Amino acid sequence: MSDDISLFHPRMRKPGLIALVFGLLLGFLAVGAQRIAGGTGQSPVLGIGLGLLAAAFLYGIMYRNLSERLSEEE
Repeated sequence: MSDDISLFHPRMRKPGLIALVFGLLLGFLAVGAQRIAGGTGQSPVLGIGLGLLAAAFLYGIMYRNLSERLSEEE
């Protein structure tokens, strides 16, 4: 394996899907918690935005961990 792995490497497909699912779940939980606590909350569109932001961070963490693990294998 090469030392540098691209963001679109085939080994990153499954972590990408996991990050997207959990990120969107976190976004909807953030908006849903506001609705439950206060009766009215932010728009669900904000939940999608927050979820995509969370997914990007989760994907970045998974990418960093995989690239470090691959560099240690060599």
